[in-house]
Amino acid sequence: MARKNNPKVRRGTPEEHRAAAAEYEAAVGRLQRSAYWNLRTRIANVSIVLGLLSLVVVASGGADGARLAPTLVCAIAGVCGAGVYFSRPYPALTRRLLIASVTLTVLGVIALVIVVGAGK
Repeated sequence: MARKNNPKVRRGTPEEHRAAAAEYEAAVGRLQRSAYWNLRTRIANVSIVLGLLSLVVVASGGADGARLAPTLVCAIAGVCGAGVYFSRPYPALTRRLLIASVTLTVLGVIALVIVVGAGK
């Protein structure tokens, strides 16, 4: 069915359309920034928790010999993960700390798996 022109329906001026589009884009941008920040903090939280667990293992004496180096790498990853929270005003630094945290966490866990597996 064809649409009829209704003179009572206000369609808006081009300026109103541009203003509405700009407002929509700003809202989507805020949503994306907050979603990315939430993802980054969750990733940093994993590194922080593994770092704290590795510090507990080192303090209790459970990481000696070959297990000490990978455990300390996980602890350093936790420090980098904690740095993500303090560097929020600086996006480039936040990104670098997050990459370092993830890289060190993965390397530390892989090294621990290799060391534990070689010890059997």
